[in-house]
Amino acid sequence: ISQSKILVQNSEDDVFCRHEVDALKLQGTYPVIYIDFKNCVSDRFDTVREGVKRALNSCFKQHRYLEKSDNLDEEEKEKIKRYVGAISSEGLNDDQIKSGLQFLSEMLYQHYDKKKVWILIDEYDAVANVAYRKFNADDLDKTIELFTGIYENALKGNPCLEKGVLTGVQYIARSGMLSGLNNLGKFNFTDAKYAQYYGLDQGEVDLFFGHFQVPKPLGDKAKSWYNGYQVQKYNGNSVTSSQELVSKYNIWSIVSYLKRGEFSHFKSHWEESGNIDFLGELLAQPKVREKVEELIDGACISFDRKDDFSANDFKQLRNMIGGNKEITSDGLAVLLSYLLIGGYLTIDGPTQNAYRLPNMEIMYEMGKRLINYYQHIYAIDPAKIQSATNVLQDIMSTPHRERMQEHFKNFYDRVKEIICTVRMVDDKNAEGVFANEDIVHSLLNYIALQTQHTTLGSELYTTKLHSKQKGRADIKITHKDVGVIMEIKCVPVSDRSDSHMKEALEQAMSYGNLLDTNKNLFIAINVERGTRTSEERTIELLCASVVSDGQHVFGINASGFNDTFGVDNSIMKGFTDCR
Repeated sequence: ISQSKILVQNSEDDVFCRHEVDALKLQGTYPVIYIDFKNCVSDRFDTVREGVKRALNSCFKQHRYLEKSDNLDEEEKEKIKRYVGAISSEGLNDDQIKSGLQFLSEMLYQHYDKKKVWILIDEYDAVANVAYRKFNADDLDKTIELFTGIYENALKGNPCLEKGVLTGVQYIARSGMLSGLNNLGKFNFTDAKYAQYYGLDQGEVDLFFGHFQVPKPLGDKAKSWYNGYQVQKYNGNSVTSSQELVSKYNIWSIVSYLKRGEFSHFKSHWEESGNIDFLGELLAQPKVREKVEELIDGACISFDRKDDFSANDFKQLRNMIGGNKEITSDGLAVLLSYLLIGGYLTIDGPTQNAYRLPNMEIMYEMGKRLINYYQHIYAIDPAKIQSATNVLQDIMSTPHRERMQEHFKNFYDRVKEIICTVRMVDDKNAEGVFANEDIVHSLLNYIALQTQHTTLGSELYTTKLHSKQKGRADIKITHKDVGVIMEIKCVPVSDRSDSHMKEALEQAMSYGNLLDTNKNLFIAINVERGTRTSEERTIELLCASVVSDGQHVFGINASGFNDTFGVDNSIMKGFTDCR
């Protein structure tokens, strides 16, 4: 702030001539109105209006000294009392609400001998963000009309106004609350000049870490949780020629972490915002679910970003949430733009056309909603999922031969128990979940997603070992020096033979170039389809391990007995030669 410059008018008469002044030199030299509309958010217009009355009442109370001003007449003082009084302010009509900020600016202008007023409005769009998505048409129209009146009266053609500053999440363009304002400049975190004022950089946070005596290892982990928002570095009057990016911390999250004082405990501080609760409904859309899974897997995605949201964009978002039609590419771009502006995505690279999740905090938030979706859609007992997750965690933690087969038998039993509770059918029009590799893949993703301190990858496109062919690895999991590749099949009963398991294992091993770990497990899983009931469904598992105590192949057949399906250690020769 101490380095910021503000353009001010040279004189009252010379409206076109301005010069720069240090921001701090202006502190305390102008009357200031501050109002926050965050607590006005509600689910219908009537309660929004009552919230706005309370916000105006709080705002006027900051200036109740005006009731004794020598520069105001008695009628004006009585009018001020109407806004200041807790009971009288409840009786304000819509016209009085709309003109409240403009009236207060006029009173301050007179009290301070015609000194123009700054109006600072925080969370200007908080109500609109909810109203556009949840209100019925009548309540939405009333809400937009009310706030349009407030902003236009205060900020358009107000002779007592020096400057107005509004902060919020989105710039709502065309047919929105600000559509009637002139000379409106908008700046967000994608504008290099102003990006420096968003978030905290590492140097600033290091000062906090020093003050609160946060141990370095925990500070590094806090960085992975709360840092990661990328903005362009600004150098003087232009973006640096190298298009260098600077990483920023989420202020609310890092301050909440420090304030709590439990430096070894990391949690999401977005839980109470509820800004993307609607995402759970949209995960039923394959396009949305695919993008969310890509992001959780650490991938970057691209889309046509919308910086300005129109009323029609909000309408489209609302229709997507409440409807069951397939989402269009434009609708997907609207949704992803909303996530970007809301702080759930960040740019990846100076070209600003690729986006990713910024940190572990947001990955947790996205993952939580994905897990909730899977729990709902599959109606699986969470305890069974957790049991399978715990076994997978054991496999990743102790990849030794003497325990491996025991762990994999447990994993086999847990996965079979889950698979046999999900109704899967071959006919897409029949009741139940359609049985194919994607469904089994999603279930195993769901299990792997909840393992602790692991990195999960899904549908990873790569070149196969010993080949120029491209392919997609179904699931990749890494934990320290342990790596796992899973290949999933859903072979009909009539097609069953030992060869399908060998082929699946070879396919898993062909993606070994994705692993840079020392201990590697390649797993083929087949869930039979074509069974009459879910209870009759069987699974098969085959694993090749390359760990510290040697190379091993072991498996479990459909009957639950140990079986290597005719595969021996020679299958790993090509992989180890390449490594």
